[in-house]
Amino acid sequence: MQLSGAAAPCAGKEEKMGTPKSVAYSIVGDIPEVRIRAMMGEWLVYFKEAYVGTIEDGRLFLKATPAARALLAGAPLLPPHPGAKPALLVEGRDKREIFELLRRLVP
Repeated sequence: MQLSGAAAPCAGKEEKMGTPKSVAYSIVGDIPEVRIRAMMGEWLVYFKEAYVGTIEDGRLFLKATPAARALLAGAPLLPPHPGAKPALLVEGRDKREIFELLRRLVP
């Protein structure tokens, strides 16, 4: 599918639309002190103005800091996209739990 005015995808590369804003908001919207910023079709996530992770392919990834690794022991450590540094995949948590996690990570 090609959108009007959009460049055609490169030959041999899969077309990717990114994560819609509505999906990003469904993950972190209404969490106090969280801000998201669009970047290349995905979303950077900030808490108290500190960069904490990304939302890519509709999934929340947090930076794999020592504190995050301790709090999310057992969470998958995966690159959010090819060539990216591995990050901790946050799954199965509601917004309240994500907020509490972020509060513990960013004083």
